[in-house]
Amino acid sequence: MHEQLDSLQALLDCPTADALRLQSGQLLKRLGFENWIYTSGSNANRLPVWLNAYPADWMAHYRRQGYFEVDPVVEHCRHHTTPCLWAADPHARRVGYPTEFFREAADYGLRLGIGLPIHGPAGQAGMISVATGNTSNARENLRHLGELHLFASFLHEAGQRLVSTGSQEQVHLTARELDCLRWAAEGRTSWEIGQQLSIGERTVVFHLQNAARKLGVMGRRQAIAKAMSLQLIAL
Repeated sequence: MHEQLDSLQALLDCPTADALRLQSGQLLKRLGFENWIYTSGSNANRLPVWLNAYPADWMAHYRRQGYFEVDPVVEHCRHHTTPCLWAADPHARRVGYPTEFFREAADYGLRLGIGLPIHGPAGQAGMISVATGNTSNARENLRHLGELHLFASFLHEAGQRLVSTGSQEQVHLTARELDCLRWAAEGRTSWEIGQQLSIGERTVVFHLQNAARKLGVMGRRQAIAKAMSLQLIAL
């Protein structure tokens, strides 16, 4: 128990979003979930992705299809405080959710998961969604529900602390830099982003490098994470 509390307390001591992502990922793997995402904001209808450890190809597909508007887990977490348990099999019908969406998620290695709603004291809305492709230990994974609830509380508190710190930063990105970051967040290459925006690949790289410099980070992955943490770009 003390070891678990020490691990949770360590979340509150993370100085950056990258550190929080690493610490959270290690903790969740011990609970049987290798995929997870944390979103939080003041508007439940448009939640910035704060930390994302879901497969990049699934997230790109998810965004292209506009699944945020129809995701049953997101819909549940908007209106409830109870967890949403789901699985990509016929048993999912017992909790009243359509199975088609979850079967498609299973094609990307997401076969069992839990959505944990967040409703903060200052009106924040959000959720933490965890998933795994291994269903052989489903009962064991679900036994960790209480620990996941506790984890969600600590992660949200840690995230809000970083948001509070980051909100004091004044970062001004151009419209084109933001466009490039949004497409990069979907997993697009520089060439693909250039095709979408009708600009050259080198121009895309230039804008992403400028964005990273303004955000005070190195590389596009860190730039995406920082821009999301400052709520400059969203899901």
